[in-house]
Amino acid sequence: MRTKNATGNVRRLASPVLDMTMSWSAKFQDETTLASLHGLGVRMIGLTVGSDRTYGPESASSTIEAITASIANDPRFIIARSGADLQYAIDYDLLALELNFQGIGPLGGDLSNISRFAELGVRHIGICWNSENAAGGSATEPYDNGLTSFGRHAITEMERAGIIVDGAHAGVRTMMEAIEASTKPFIVSHTNCFAVTPARRSVNDDQIKACAASGGVLGMTGFGNDIGDRQASSAALFKHIDHVVQLVGPEHVGLGLDFLAKPEVFWEMVEASPQTWPDMEGNPMARCRFYSHDQLTQLEGLMLAAGYQTAHVRAIFGGNWQRICQAVWTS
Repeated sequence: MRTKNATGNVRRLASPVLDMTMSWSAKFQDETTLASLHGLGVRMIGLTVGSDRTYGPESASSTIEAITASIANDPRFIIARSGADLQYAIDYDLLALELNFQGIGPLGGDLSNISRFAELGVRHIGICWNSENAAGGSATEPYDNGLTSFGRHAITEMERAGIIVDGAHAGVRTMMEAIEASTKPFIVSHTNCFAVTPARRSVNDDQIKACAASGGVLGMTGFGNDIGDRQASSAALFKHIDHVVQLVGPEHVGLGLDFLAKPEVFWEMVEASPQTWPDMEGNPMARCRFYSHDQLTQLEGLMLAAGYQTAHVRAIFGGNWQRICQAVWTS
């Protein structure tokens, strides 16, 4: 990532930025965001192309095909299918697009679709989204019956296909049982720390420790309500990153900013279905800002001022995700 300093010279952050989460279904897509991310120096962005709201493979497949076609003749972008693809993007200043699902809805209840989507380029899949599904319980709901038999088989098939298993949005019991069922590094692609700011989709310290013990990484979001600052400041986001660092070390935290190109679309969804996005008291969620990638230079400065080593900043901004991707995608 690059920014201009006071003299107008271009300055690069300590590491290429790899971000594991940005919703990119048709309603959230625009014509400028990917180009802007590339220009800022982001070298991987995780694009959510399906969720539990899109049941069955057709919609997700169409979205993937459209994305693939849209970048076919643009040398700035590649689909990240392997660790080698990711390294190529970093080495040659490209933006690698990492395709993912938030929930198993696109599988349509058929585990054979996991290998089908792996061939199309999907590289991580969340167990569930904002409601219980066939795999397990969601953090948004007041109950969590845990990981199901279907969920356990799904994890086995994901790992066999080289797809990373993701616990974002999962309930506490479901997530802990999923980590136990996994044999490879487990991730929480986008979350925050409950100990810093109580929020439904945030993780407690036991979950953080369990994810780290698997060799995994937790991606911190910049969603204003969940980081404790509706203006989504770098200082608020840093508190969550630092909590993970102090608890389990800098090698287990990354970025999963969950930035939206069209936030107004999201707030229209919230207004139409407030029960899907409740606050801690079960009330409709208040509007807030989404942290944007052009704020990351501020975050880098806070890390360095707090005594973080340059190697730790590099790991948090991208190196930790690169390690996970290389370990699982190429296995």
